[in-house]
Amino acid sequence: MRSAKGVGRWRLVDEEQFLTCLHWLRASLPDEIRKAIELQRESDRYLRAARQEAQRILEEAKKEAERILDHAQQEAERLLADTPILQQAQRRAQELLDAAQREAEEHRRAADEYVQQVLERLERFAHRLLEVTREGRKELASKPPSQEPVSS
Repeated sequence: MRSAKGVGRWRLVDEEQFLTCLHWLRASLPDEIRKAIELQRESDRYLRAARQEAQRILEEAKKEAERILDHAQQEAERLLADTPILQQAQRRAQELLDAAQREAEEHRRAADEYVQQVLERLERFAHRLLEVTREGRKELASKPPSQEPVSS
């Protein structure tokens, strides 16, 4: 058809040859469309598979990162536990705690002694009060009843 003669954009072609080409185009077009659709589907499958694989890799990476962080934290704690500074701080903390416990025990003993002294004074006061009460009752009992009327 390229060799066909014509004027301007117009060409004269052999009708039979043109119809053969047209028939061949029509026949091959559905095949090409089917191939294009199949290629699109295959492309979508690859894309889905790639996305799933990427998600799986991300999740594995997160788990690995968490595992590495946990390990690093444990290692840091182990290293800190072995340092002389930490050991010295722990000894000092224990000394302070022991001193605070001794001081608290001293305060409890002093408070107990004070309470004991107050109770002894109260007991002496109660005995004295009891003595005075008994003496007053004895004195009243030893007096003869008075003959004077009680005025109201």
